[in-house]
Amino acid sequence: MSNWLNYHLQAIKLVLARMRSNMLSSLMIFIVIGIAMCLPSLFYVGVDNLSKLTNHMQDETEISLFLKLGANTETISKIDAQLAKNSAIKQYHLVTKDDAWHQLQAQSEKDDDVNNAIQQLAKNPLPDAFFIQAKSSDPEALVALKNELQSISGVEQALLNTEWAKRLSTLIALAKKVIFFIAILLATALLVIIGNTVRMQILTQKDEIEVSNLIGASSSFIRVPFLYAGIMYGFLGGLLALLMMACMILVFNYSIAEIASLYSNDFSLPLFNLSLSIAIIGTSTFIGWLGSYLAVNRAITEIVQIQKNH
Repeated sequence: MSNWLNYHLQAIKLVLARMRSNMLSSLMIFIVIGIAMCLPSLFYVGVDNLSKLTNHMQDETEISLFLKLGANTETISKIDAQLAKNSAIKQYHLVTKDDAWHQLQAQSEKDDDVNNAIQQLAKNPLPDAFFIQAKSSDPEALVALKNELQSISGVEQALLNTEWAKRLSTLIALAKKVIFFIAILLATALLVIIGNTVRMQILTQKDEIEVSNLIGASSSFIRVPFLYAGIMYGFLGGLLALLMMACMILVFNYSIAEIASLYSNDFSLPLFNLSLSIAIIGTSTFIGWLGSYLAVNRAITEIVQIQKNH
């Protein structure tokens, strides 16, 4: 067991020494990996935080529940009780027809034409109405709630503006697809880059590998240092991606802070996301391992085949 651990420690030290001796090329690889992992991750952070924007669009998800003109106090109380029991409703409030009439009269004072039209009305034409805020901003859930409220006895009409929610849902779905394809393309590019890098290292040490194979070293024994090289490239590249993301998010939050304050809004992107950070480092490390594994397996197979032919 101690020999096994010592061998792996020696392999890691050897990889780190090679990286230090080729600092510039290693740094370039880290930067490429960091950028490739940073781009889709930033897209993901942006899409994931769109939900915060919906919290500041409450008026757009409001359901207006207009009662029948002949609704009495008892009917209003029954509807109020049903709304209070509905688990899909976050909050609601009643605007009586008298309150609505007074508000309309107050607003019409700024417009003479509207004021004249109101003065010609013989009586208040406005109905009592409940204005309801749903817990969910999902378009399907909003429509379902609106249809449920429409069926309540004493309700004349339920109105809902879901156009913004549908547009947002479509954009989020499209963004997720874009992120997926970008991630796949960049992961493929990283596999090629890391694989070629490890392959170049194998070619520079071809003589050592041939000698090791001749004296009986197994393929797994020969493979280990190169696998650690790929793992280290991926791991350190992932850490660099996190650093890049943190810097970009800081700049973004600083830039948007002034704009957000104008709208009494404290919207900002989180500087650190534990699950996303683990996913970035884990994915980049796996890609590094896979790229080196494919490259070293192919190279060792070719070397062994050449030795057999000789």
